Amino acid sequence: MVKIFIILFIFFTLISCYIDVPHMGQFDPENRFGKGNIKIKCYDKLNDPLSDVKIILNDSLISQTNDSGYSVFYNVLKGAVNLKFEKEGYSKIHMDTLLKPGITLNIDQQLNFIPIMETSYVYSSIKRVSDIFDSLSYNVNYVLKVVEKDLMDDIDTVKVNFNFGDFFISMFYQDDYIKCSLNFNQNNSPVLIYDLIGQKGIAYLVDTYGEKVYSRDLMLIRFVENLPQIINPYEGEQLIFPYNFKFKVEKPSYSTFIEILILDQFGKTILCDSLSVEDTLFVYDLPLKEGEYKFVIRNVDLFGNFSENFVNFYSM
Repeated sequence: MVKIFIILFIFFTLISCYIDVPHMGQFDPENRFGKGNIKIKCYDKLNDPLSDVKIILNDSLISQTNDSGYSVFYNVLKGAVNLKFEKEGYSKIHMDTLLKPGITLNIDQQLNFIPIMETSYVYSSIKRVSDIFDSLSYNVNYVLKVVEKDLMDDIDTVKVNFNFGDFFISMFYQDDYIKCSLNFNQNNSPVLIYDLIGQKGIAYLVDTYGEKVYSRDLMLIRFVENLPQIINPYEGEQLIFPYNFKFKVEKPSYSTFIEILILDQFGKTILCDSLSVEDTLFVYDLPLKEGEYKFVIRNVDLFGNFSENFVNFYSM
């Protein structure tokens, strides 16, 4: 009997000890104060790591990613966790998640670069067209240069807004920029081409993340009416080295300089130079291969508007 009593005593004592053992281990899932770790990797849309991303945990703890894009929070109390990601030039991100004790929570977070509208401007051009009527082409161009570290596909929409409507802008890569351009001419302009003078336009772009960026006001100032006069060579003339080009420019208001170009038969630029509006002669002292070329001269004002004339010639 005594033996049975001793066995029962030991049995209930052990059960009692087990029940009463406190769950004090910080990684014990039964510990209401249990803790875990959070390991975070930040990268851009090209999958390149992002350093110096500021990460705020529960509005209290702050960390930054290293050169490899990583940051770690150790011994974080389990439960609901709020994370904020901030980096200059990138969209802010808020995230809510759940941390369990005894584990490391791994988070991979992609950040969106906010496009930068580096430059925005508008200019007009009047060009002589090579046709049987020797006609003129009138153009108004709205141009944006955009910095986008993500792919161009990340830009969803680019438009220019006028009081007579919104117009989409075409995009293409140029050097380190994305160039966005809208052209109005006599044929596609929604208003008379001269009525664009003084019309205020505002360009804006929207990326796939929903970030919206605006340009400054874009307003056409004027047209440069007077085309440069080319005195020599005449159309189709054969020139010998060195090549002499004579011209005359009637100086309009706000005129700043003359721009001259020599293009080969494929449109490749051989020469691009600037002269004073007072100049009337240019000598090109580098030999050209035999073939057809185009001499182009532009009268440019301080707003970037210009008028353009040209002549085709042959090099002997």
